[in-house]
Amino acid sequence: MSEPDTDVLSDFSAAAGKFVPRARKLLSSAMISAAMLQSPGLAPQASAAMQRRLTERLRDIESLLSDLSVLSSLKSDPADRVSFTEIVRSAVRGADALPLHIADIKAEIPEDEIFVRSPRTALSASVMSLIRNAAEAHATEIRLSLSSSDGMASVVVADNGDGMSDAVSRRCTEPFFTTKDTGTGLGLAIVSGTAKLSRGTLRLESREGAGSVFMLSLPLAHSM
Repeated sequence: MSEPDTDVLSDFSAAAGKFVPRARKLLSSAMISAAMLQSPGLAPQASAAMQRRLTERLRDIESLLSDLSVLSSLKSDPADRVSFTEIVRSAVRGADALPLHIADIKAEIPEDEIFVRSPRTALSASVMSLIRNAAEAHATEIRLSLSSSDGMASVVVADNGDGMSDAVSRRCTEPFFTTKDTGTGLGLAIVSGTAKLSRGTLRLESREGAGSVFMLSLPLAHSM
């Protein structure tokens, strides 16, 4: 029997140390809501509130597992030639299904296809994560634009939400780092990982109380 890979074990231990508390917190909240639903004589209004809370926590758990799957597959998924334009269009359409209040999304997407070379699933998750991050920051307006210049394609997502302090900005792409009670803490880690794997960049400008601007830039892929 071969000896275990100590690097793999170390990486797994570090990831588990961050994942388990996050998953346990969400699961505990879901179990409390489920238990309260069993309480005799629970008023209809309270029952409805508990059902909503239970649904939200189960959705959070599903998102956590989904994001973890995307993050763990970054190094193994091939970098395909994909239409950045179509991925951004799909993310904007999918934003309507987010379980969040989004007042307005103003998107500027060119008609011409812009191609990049990147893992398709991770890139799709990255663009959606940027939109979700803006929505979770209580933005009332989200401005999204896609453009290409000097061999790079860039999607910019700007919001007028809560913004971040310098301390939070420095850590926001760390896996499982979050300042929210809900959320996975993996969304911006996926964006950062996708940028690095695709030989691109992720830039952030944010000011507490004044919103954030994220720019994900990837090299253009002109041919197959």
